[in-house]
Amino acid sequence: MSRPLLGKRLRPRYRLPLLAMCVAALALAVPGSSAAPADSPDPPAGAAAAPAGAPADLAAEVADQAATGVPAPEAAKQEALPLALDPDAQVDLAAPADAGGAPAQPRDLAAQAPEVPASARSFSSQANGPASTLVLFDTGGEWGRLGEYYAIETGMLASHSGAVTTLPVTDYVAGLAGRYTAVMYVGSTYDGELPQAFRDDVLTGDVPVLWMGFNIWQLTSTQEGRTAFTTRYGWDAATSYIDATDTVTKVSYNGQDLSRNALNTSGILSPHITDAAAVSVLGQARCSGADGAEAACASVAQSSGSAFPWAVQSGNLTYIGEIPMTYMSESDRYLAAADIVLDTLQPGAAATRTAAVRIEDISPETDPAQLRAQVDYLVGEQVPFQMAVVPIYTDPLGTDNDGTPEGPTTLADRPELVDVLKYAVDNGGTLVQHGTTHQYDELTNPYSAVSTDDFEFIRSWCTATPDRDAEAVPCTKTTYVQIGGELADMSAAQTADRVTRGRDLFAEAGLPTPTIFEAPHYAATDAAYQGISQVYSTRYERSLFYAGTLTGQSGGPYDYVGQFFPYTVTDPYGMNVLPENLGNYEPEAYSQHPARTAQDIVAAAQANTVVTHANASFFFHPFYDINALKDIVAGIKGAGYTFVPATDLG
Repeated sequence: MSRPLLGKRLRPRYRLPLLAMCVAALALAVPGSSAAPADSPDPPAGAAAAPAGAPADLAAEVADQAATGVPAPEAAKQEALPLALDPDAQVDLAAPADAGGAPAQPRDLAAQAPEVPASARSFSSQANGPASTLVLFDTGGEWGRLGEYYAIETGMLASHSGAVTTLPVTDYVAGLAGRYTAVMYVGSTYDGELPQAFRDDVLTGDVPVLWMGFNIWQLTSTQEGRTAFTTRYGWDAATSYIDATDTVTKVSYNGQDLSRNALNTSGILSPHITDAAAVSVLGQARCSGADGAEAACASVAQSSGSAFPWAVQSGNLTYIGEIPMTYMSESDRYLAAADIVLDTLQPGAAATRTAAVRIEDISPETDPAQLRAQVDYLVGEQVPFQMAVVPIYTDPLGTDNDGTPEGPTTLADRPELVDVLKYAVDNGGTLVQHGTTHQYDELTNPYSAVSTDDFEFIRSWCTATPDRDAEAVPCTKTTYVQIGGELADMSAAQTADRVTRGRDLFAEAGLPTPTIFEAPHYAATDAAYQGISQVYSTRYERSLFYAGTLTGQSGGPYDYVGQFFPYTVTDPYGMNVLPENLGNYEPEAYSQHPARTAQDIVAAAQANTVVTHANASFFFHPFYDINALKDIVAGIKGAGYTFVPATDLG
């Protein structure tokens, strides 16, 4: 028998307005972060009863805790050429590049491609697309562990187009690129070691290369290499400066200005173009003054006006002057990088614009009338939609019931709600399992132990400052949510059992069994992700990835990176991940995050049109004003997108 909702004190539960772990949350790896050691104990639970209005979906909290990159290198600080500070460089930087001759005929690297080194790690497959990509990354230096995270993120983007193999660049052997349709190198360690074999294969090989960030100058550290590089590619890496002098808050790409966080001071290498006819400028970094207005770029940019090349392509080489996986946001220059990855692997791919909407945090306590109103609107608009359903509701501490525990309540206990879900499924709705309880036992994790408030598959707590080592405090509107660490009884096998138990409840209520999963708050431990992958092959979300995924050298409980995806991908757990890339409507600021309006979501959808396979995927809660949902849907349609089931996203 169902209990009427009238008179019950309901607290809004919502996901925060920004990203779900999308800015590189590298707690042990970034300057200025205060990380616990690898063997740190679980944090204190804190006496954190949830405040009224506390959000359940805490995605952005994680993202902002370590949203920094590495410091600008010494060459950038001195406005000096990197090779000018390299005592081993054998090149006269004052001499001309001598690029007048014709480039040599590229070598066929596939002719004598060697075996793949044992340290390689592969995931995804060519069922996703035609490409086979080798992603190379740095492992040395003070920030060496960043390389693995950036490689995961680059590999995730590449997985959209086919199979992916990752490898520490120091393990590269001559001709290895010949086994792949393209090579991508992420230069995260300034002046990190590059094998001569890799340098030679980039300079004279025939395989397409996408290079991001540092160390491109190492190809030109001899006059012979400099001549070969400049002749072939039309720009001189030896005389290209890392510009950390200018403030760059925008990157122009495909006719749009994408954002770039002003706090990102690592610098951007500005290619010194010597043959404009040979170089295609794919994106421009736009310089600005303290007031945000465009300003003339510094002399090190070697480019007149208020912009300099951010990404260029010539011959088989595409170059991005920074690592665009830090400070991500829904409208960030990360979108340009994602499109460049796609164009490198699938040149000439047909443009698509697909959209998806997910009704979020439906549980046995959801008001059937509110849900039905949203469903009726979407059906009337002929918009396919998803429904993220939590199959068990529980309030073990009585937080929402004047101290009297409630639940567990299952879907079968709420026939009116089930009737709405059945109607929705019959009219274009797709069920998504959104955890099993969307909380963890009686633990305030971090808020209340109430379903749809808390994390289910990872530990969390609140602090008064962004410092993870700070004392745990009751959660309020101004506290910070920290996550990291295992929960008891949540091994891979136990997680699989928990997820299966929740999945079975759909059938018990007479509903179809879902084929898509969404982790509560887009977060889980490595073991939990492994367990989820034993039950489901598809997730619809943003994700965390852990140290050791590619290297086997696992880190501590906070050693992870988060990422969102502008298109469909496949992760190292073997799961397909459908993109949610616009975030959600949130009319109130909370936990250091501003409100997020319908206009913000539509603007992010417009920004995503720079991607060849463009998607506009967002979510909305049943208890919010349906007029905001209507504005978002209309705006996304107006940007040229067609709504499809999430499984049909590009």
